[in-house]
Amino acid sequence: MLAGRSTVLKFDGFTSEHTIIDNGIGQGDPLSMVLYQYYNADLLDIPDCKGESTVAYVDNAFMLASVKNFQSAHQKLRILMEKQRGVTNWSMMHSSPLEYSKLVLINFASRHKKTDNPLLVLTYRTIEPTNSTKYLGVIVDRHLNWKAQQSYTVEKGTKWAMQIQQLARPSWGLTPKHAK
Repeated sequence: MLAGRSTVLKFDGFTSEHTIIDNGIGQGDPLSMVLYQYYNADLLDIPDCKGESTVAYVDNAFMLASVKNFQSAHQKLRILMEKQRGVTNWSMMHSSPLEYSKLVLINFASRHKKTDNPLLVLTYRTIEPTNSTKYLGVIVDRHLNWKAQQSYTVEKGTKWAMQIQQLARPSWGLTPKHAK
């Protein structure tokens, strides 16, 4: 079904030679959304115990271990990653090398309780916890509040407002009619 495929790069009036695609799906391929559902299906089946789950959207996924303390959560996550039919095995079987540098660990905790924030120690890498991360454009933080998302949104809005203000300067920018 996916044999004999190639792609061409086009930009700034340049068109490359055809390049054979021997792994993955071509960018913009209409089938990609459907094919990713099949591709990720085994990844979604890895959790098989209470308190474990995986969520995936196209090529973004996260695993959740829900237990009473971080040590137990890290033990569950380590098993999900390293068991025989775990994430590491899935990665090799699907010709999709796991990029450990992209792994993010958040130890969710109530902001009202003083808790430690331990590392996740895997066989091939130690993952240092972070206070927030972006998943599908939404910033999620350790205490499940929206301060980081709100700050990012205000910063981005301010940046765009200042750029529009620069474009609409009366001395040399766009005319008020066009700026509107």
